[in-house]
Amino acid sequence: EANVWLLNSCTVKGPSEDGFRGAIKKGRELGKVIVAAGCVPQGQKDLSDVQGVSVIGVQQIHRVVEVVEEALKGNMVRLFGRQKKGGRRLAGPSLDLPKIRRNPLIEIIPINSGCLNHCTYCKTKHARGDLASYTPDEIILRAKQAFSEGVVEVWLTSEDTGAYGRDIDVSLPELLWQLVKVVPDGCMLRIGMTNPPYIMEHLEEMAKILQHPRVYSFLHVPVQSGADPVLAAMKREYTISQFKEVVNFLRKHVPGVTIVTDIICGFPTETEEVCCNMGFY
Repeated sequence: EANVWLLNSCTVKGPSEDGFRGAIKKGRELGKVIVAAGCVPQGQKDLSDVQGVSVIGVQQIHRVVEVVEEALKGNMVRLFGRQKKGGRRLAGPSLDLPKIRRNPLIEIIPINSGCLNHCTYCKTKHARGDLASYTPDEIILRAKQAFSEGVVEVWLTSEDTGAYGRDIDVSLPELLWQLVKVVPDGCMLRIGMTNPPYIMEHLEEMAKILQHPRVYSFLHVPVQSGADPVLAAMKREYTISQFKEVVNFLRKHVPGVTIVTDIICGFPTETEEVCCNMGFY
């Protein structure tokens, strides 16, 4: 019964992208006004599925009301531009935009957008671009606001938290030490995914932070493959021994730490011999 379908999208995995395309097709069949958003149209502007519908890019979500209103008038709007201020590309829309949380007790704060890698299998880079970080002040202000609204957990997220701040001369540990000061008693902070190359130089500080009573002893560190030749083909910019160094250091210095990882199976160039001789441990 909706007057307009606002369809967000993710390009990380095939099924989510297929679902997005399927929703557009269904909307067309029902004669709905459609506004497509997210990483799929941002990364593939010429995608046939989004031709003839209004599109809002990943850095333009603060203009969503404007786009929907124009779409309802019968106009087609396509906004893909990047936001800049003082010659610097911004990480995205302001963090103080109003939101409805899926879980009223959890606030998810993006600390940066884009990344410094060029992984051969990743389409997100085409949508999100190079690294752009929010300032510590912006992130801390958002966290304070969330806690004042009754949130009890803040989750920090990005394409690579370990790379945070390299574009604005700040480091992830510097941000985290400032953040823990504003986390109230009884509330917790959780740190999102980091790739191995950019967390290695911060291991000692990260170990201290992960032992803080208001920080979860948790870190998501994708390995993707246990074979150096495959990692090289992926352009992951680290070796399996470096991944082990990160994991072993945290396990040694952070009692009870939980480390989550990702593995891609069947990557091109990964032979059966390589698969059977992965060098994890």
